[in-house]
Amino acid sequence: MVCATECGIIVDQEFRSLIPPLTDEERAGLEENLLRDGCLEPLVVWAERRILLDGHNRKEICDRFGIDYEVRQLSLPGRESAADWIDAHQLGRRNLTPDQMSLLRGRRYNRLKKEHGGDRRGDGSRAQSDPLKTADKLAGEHGVSAPTIKRDGQFAEAVDKLGVQQEAAAGLLPVSREKVVQAAKSLGDAPTPEEVEQARQSVTKPHVARNSGNNEWYTPEDYIKRAATVMGGIDLDPASSVEANQVVGADRFYTADDDGLSKPWSGRVWMNPPYAQPLIQQFCETLADRCRSGDVTQAVVLVNNATETRWFQALLGVASAVCFPAGRIKFWHPQKKSTPLQGQAVVYIGKNRKAFTQAFKDLGSVCHVAR
Repeated sequence: MVCATECGIIVDQEFRSLIPPLTDEERAGLEENLLRDGCLEPLVVWAERRILLDGHNRKEICDRFGIDYEVRQLSLPGRESAADWIDAHQLGRRNLTPDQMSLLRGRRYNRLKKEHGGDRRGDGSRAQSDPLKTADKLAGEHGVSAPTIKRDGQFAEAVDKLGVQQEAAAGLLPVSREKVVQAAKSLGDAPTPEEVEQARQSVTKPHVARNSGNNEWYTPEDYIKRAATVMGGIDLDPASSVEANQVVGADRFYTADDDGLSKPWSGRVWMNPPYAQPLIQQFCETLADRCRSGDVTQAVVLVNNATETRWFQALLGVASAVCFPAGRIKFWHPQKKSTPLQGQAVVYIGKNRKAFTQAFKDLGSVCHVAR
């Protein structure tokens, strides 16, 4: 172990991009733990190049708050070996999605199966050799089948070809891995930039009406009526569907195909945004911007009560009041109902705070936002 100041640690952006990013909740939890307990686990640095391999988030938080940390140096022959160490290490995390695990395994497979295995940057590193086939070797290491490893390799190649590394690393691709591979195969060997962009959009364009996971969940009518009473009507629902608007009754609404983030927002807005990242962040920040500009005059927003997240704080930055319902809301679907695992919050933006308090106070505590 050596202290960080003796290492002159270098953050390589290419290596950093290999690491699945933390969610807002995960980052907040990490920051809380570091402030309370200090940095208990050493950062890992590639000894020959002084490049950080593990601990990017810890280093950033520790540097910001002046928290000491230790460094473990790891000797590796070249960049390919260093990148493979990062992927193998990340596969030990418990919070990865199936897509993230597939991407990491696929990148390892594609590196190790190279016929010559040389480092593309010419620094002399060689891929690991093994009498077993590469797929069999990795399958045994990661507890999956060899065909799964080969499919992972196809997925990783498709991600690179389509230029969706960031979305895939974050686990935010809204389509299946099979569709990503199909989109990449449809390009052929020499696609034009326009064809690549079209294929990319086919696997990244989100379904904005999704509230959680792969399902669409809609707001109970009682909450809609209360919001409409406070605002005197609903001019726009920017994240909706035909089925949902049968209850919401907005004069205008945007569906997934409309891409509400790119459309005009104005008047009195009801919003039950998609709950997955990065969409919830984008919708909440867009609403806050439109409220500050005066385009949106009033808004009522139903979201999870994740007060520690950036998107919730963006709403609070323009909010007048917030209701925290005493019980969890039973969302509806044309075929079923659902009660979420987390509590909710109803955020009001506008000048009619008294009416909002009267309309929602029987559901739970209503808090006024001080300015």
